[in-house]
Amino acid sequence: MIHRKVRWGIAGLGQIAHRFVKDLTQHVANGELYAVAAQEQSRADAFANQYRCPRSYGSYLALAQDPNVEVVYIATIHPCHRSMVELFLKHGKHVLVEKPAFTNVADWDAMFLLAQEQGLLLVEAMKSVVFPAYQRLRRFIQDNHIKINSVEAAFGNHHDFDRQLRIFDPDLCGGATLDVGVYALWLYVDLCQLTQSTVLQPTVKYIQDNVQSEVDESVEFIFDGEIHGRIGASITRDLKREAIIQGPEVEIIIHDKWWNPQTIDLYYQGKNHQITAPASGGGFEYEIEHMSALILGQKTQSDLIAADTSRHVLSIMETSLVANGFTHLVHSVG
Repeated sequence: MIHRKVRWGIAGLGQIAHRFVKDLTQHVANGELYAVAAQEQSRADAFANQYRCPRSYGSYLALAQDPNVEVVYIATIHPCHRSMVELFLKHGKHVLVEKPAFTNVADWDAMFLLAQEQGLLLVEAMKSVVFPAYQRLRRFIQDNHIKINSVEAAFGNHHDFDRQLRIFDPDLCGGATLDVGVYALWLYVDLCQLTQSTVLQPTVKYIQDNVQSEVDESVEFIFDGEIHGRIGASITRDLKREAIIQGPEVEIIIHDKWWNPQTIDLYYQGKNHQITAPASGGGFEYEIEHMSALILGQKTQSDLIAADTSRHVLSIMETSLVANGFTHLVHSVG
């Protein structure tokens, strides 16, 4: 039996696009690479040749106008996401947009409404929650009605200060919150929504290691309420790579690089229910398969990467940045 494959287009051909396409071409059964686009034709041609892609375009508009492209993965820098998402939605393409989907809630609301009006998918590429191990963890928590009262997770790596690096560039909306904080905030909010727990606006502490920096370098979000949360992010410090989730009868440890969850120790009522699900590729294959399945099933929202969670996380990030003097990081560009 021949199964139809969803035809993917790639917009923006940087490092993350290479990782995405390797998984798409080697580890996905229900999707195929059909077209790529960059702002220079030569760059698009080189990328297409490397991955044996049938079509390459020197403009994003040309990609949008290709009638055979069904879905576009947007891999450009996040302040450009608004204009890119709008372009592809208006040309009838489903969109998987790299995290963070946008830099402010207003852009999310406008683009999500447009997607709904067009009958199209707009999904944030939060790959960590689509990993099989994490989905098994969610089912175990739900099936056993497990109560959670704390979540501790962080994402941080040391970088020497360099204004030329995108993560330190305020004009490109750099900084810890938007670049890496989105991962751990997503974990916290997703678990709160899974257990029907209220998410309160956190207390936020920012730390700058470089006085000349114009972006947020390290941040800690402290959530009170039904589930206590200690969520960290940094572009200047190495932070703990395990996530710890606890409750009255449970301790859960998502091991090394918890944002690519493959091994989870789940201690519940005196027993370790270990979850192991090694990735078949680089980890992008699961979100690609999921998005392709949604398209083949004619869905307009994801049941795993929830739109409400994307919006809630974005609201927390924007509110915190604005309140702490980083308003200049939450703009979008054309």
